[in-house]
This record gives sequence, C-alpha cells and structure tokens, in this order.
Amino acid sequence: MKNLKIILIILLLPFSSFGQTGTIKKNLSFENAINLALKNNANVKVQSLERSAAKKVIYQNIARGLPSVSIGQNYTDNIELPAQFFDIDLDGIQDKLQFGNRYNSVGGISVNQLVFDGSYIVAVLASKILKDQKQENFEKSVLEARKEVSQAYHLGIVLEKNLEALRATFKSTNKSLNSLKAMYKEGFVEKQEVDQLRLILKNIEINSFNLESQIFITHQLLILHCSLSPETNLKLTSSIESLLISADASKALLNREFDVSGHVDYRLMKTNRLGQHLNVQNEKIQFLPKVYAGYNLNRQFVSEDANVFDPNGLKANNVNFSSWNVSASLPIFSSGRQIAKIQEEQIKLKELDILLDNTRMVLILNHNKARSEYANALKVFQLQVESTKVSKQILKNSNAKLTEGTISSLDYAQASNQYQQSITSMLQSANNTLNKKVALEISLGKFQIEN
Repeated sequence: MKNLKIILIILLLPFSSFGQTGTIKKNLSFENAINLALKNNANVKVQSLERSAAKKVIYQNIARGLPSVSIGQNYTDNIELPAQFFDIDLDGIQDKLQFGNRYNSVGGISVNQLVFDGSYIVAVLASKILKDQKQENFEKSVLEARKEVSQAYHLGIVLEKNLEALRATFKSTNKSLNSLKAMYKEGFVEKQEVDQLRLILKNIEINSFNLESQIFITHQLLILHCSLSPETNLKLTSSIESLLISADASKALLNREFDVSGHVDYRLMKTNRLGQHLNVQNEKIQFLPKVYAGYNLNRQFVSEDANVFDPNGLKANNVNFSSWNVSASLPIFSSGRQIAKIQEEQIKLKELDILLDNTRMVLILNHNKARSEYANALKVFQLQVESTKVSKQILKNSNAKLTEGTISSLDYAQASNQYQQSITSMLQSANNTLNKKVALEISLGKFQIEN
C-alpha cells in the first residue's frame, strides 16, 4: 500500500487539474481489468518475447552440432606478376622470369562437421534450462501485473464507496441544517448551533473533494496498467461485496494446501541451481578432446583474358582440387587453471544449494504470514462492519434528536464524525482484506479470480 501511494503521488504531478474528464467512457470490471493488464502490461509482453527468444537459442545450440556448408569465390587481377631472376645462359646477365597468369579465380564449397565436443552437449542441455527460466520469469511477471491491478482496483472501489457514504451524509446533514435554520428563525436555537452544522457540511465537502481527486488518480493508475487511452473515463463496475469472498470460500482459501515445490520462485531458484550444475560439468568436460572434420572442393580458373571463365580465352585453363581434414585438440597442461575454475564453479553451486534451502524456508514463512494476516483481516473487517452499523444507528438517532432540539449541534457533530470514522475504518479494512487475499494467493505461487 505504501508503494501504491507513492505511485499515486507521482502520477498526480502531470495533471494540473483532477477535474479533466476523458472522452472515452468505459465500464471496467475487476476481471476485465486483470485480463487487459495481462494482455497489455509491458513487462508481461517483454517476458513473453523472452520466451520466444529462448526457443531460438535452443535452435542455435542444436545447429552447432549439425553440418555447416559454405561456398566462396574470389577473383584476382595480377596487374604485375612477380618475377624471379636467374643467369640462365651463364653470360653474367640476370634474366627476368615471370610465372603465372594475369587473371585467376578460385571458387569452392566447404563442409564442416563437429565430431565431438562435450561443451556442445552441455549447451543443448543449458538451452532447456534457459527456456524454463524464461517461462518462470513470465509467470512472475503475470503474478506481479495481477497484483498491481488488483491493489489499484481495490483502492478505487473503496474510495468510491467512501465518497458515496460522504454524499449520503452530506444530504442528511444538509436536510438537518435546513430544519435548524427554520428553528433559528423561530428563536428555538442559537445561531452557533446553525454555524456548527454549516462547519460540518464544509468539512464533508472538503473530504469529498479530496476523495474525488484520489479516485481520479487511481483511475489513471488503472488506465496505465491496462494500457488504455489516457482520455478514457473509467467506471468501475465490480463492487466490494462481489470481491469479498464468502465465509466458506475464505475458509477454503485459508485451508488450501501449500506446495512449496510448485511455487514459481522456488522453481526459478531450482532452475538456476541446475544451470550452475551444468557450468560445473562444462568445466570438467574441457579436459576431453575436441574433434572436427571438414571437406573442401575447389575449382581454379586462370587466363590472360579478364573473362577467366571463357574456355576459349588466351591461355585459359582450369583445374579442380579437393581435400578433407580432421582436427583434434586435447589440453595437456594449463598450470592448474582449469582445476581452479572447476573448484570455483563448485563453490558457486554450494552457494545456490544454500539459497535454494533458504528460499524454501522463506516461501513457507511468507505463506504462513500471509495466511495469518488474511485471517486477521477478515475478523477485523467483520467487526468493523458491526461497528459501522452501530455508529449509523447512533447518527440516525442524533439526527432525530437534533431536529427535536434535545441535543446540540456539537453533540450531532460528534456523532457524525464518529460515523464517518467508522465508515472510513470499515472501508480501509475492506481494502486491507482484499489485498491480504491477493497476498495469500500469490504466496501460493498462483493467482485465481474468485467470486
């Protein structure tokens, strides 16, 4: 909630007036808000693309072990042929001899194949791990998007409900003020009593104005999360009552079995640990040989004419030549560097073992905490509902007594403030209960929309 308030303050800055209204009207239920966020949220989109990119990495790593074929062609114009000097006829004069043709071209095709490289096996396995990581990151982005939209929507309907209660109070208080004015004209009450009631109305107006501003900002936050047009004028159609699940559903949620091994955070840490295990294996494999094989087929064209491919050209000729090769490398001595590297990766693996166990404990504790907080929030909300009913009855009785002249406007103000405070506390408790419900669902590593 603290972070949400900070975001709301930031969003308030660009708007010079909260009264600006959108031109596109849209009814937005809680379920629709969730669906829009999952479809349009920037982080969810990015993580979805990351999943697709991970599949391409798999293809790349597999392709490393498949044959590769390449073709090439070059063309050379020997403007001046290199020369050798010899005294051929032993007359003491160096004779100049030049060999070759001015124009030549070589074209060929080469095929290369990886025969054995342990790192290739590890790379293929690592690709699967990368794919799992991206999938788990995508799930986390979905959970986070749903959490953000849920909190914003909950706050929006709570603020609207609070504004509705304020307007109802304003209406009843204004009616009482009119009655008090009539009594004042007849001399039954003092002017101070009328002024006191006017002050109450002004305070209600101020609170209503502040709530309208907060509602506007909350709607802007929802528009941002759902990637709607900035000109959209939202109407939240889901009620607090529809989002607060029944007693039986609450009990089922509180008693839902928690499987830490299925939690997305645990699976992500476990995947990271498996990736580090492959790093250790990859370093060990470096002691094994690497073997490659290849085949090359070339054709050379030579001529004194620029068109070396013309068989009738001056001194034109061509020849085929080919070769195959096998290369292998085996590390013999690296001054202990590779052993130290293996030991380094093994230490990192132990670190991840510790973090994996710690993650398991943290997730269990977080779930227990979320379950306890949700159970407590439910109890507090139920008590707040009863308290609101009592304070509403007190205000109703005070309103009647004020009209009858048996209590002062100061006494009525106290009852009115007490009622407003109970409404605010009840709605804050409702918002807290809704958010604790979301927190409990996320602590399970899942998120479900329940009616």
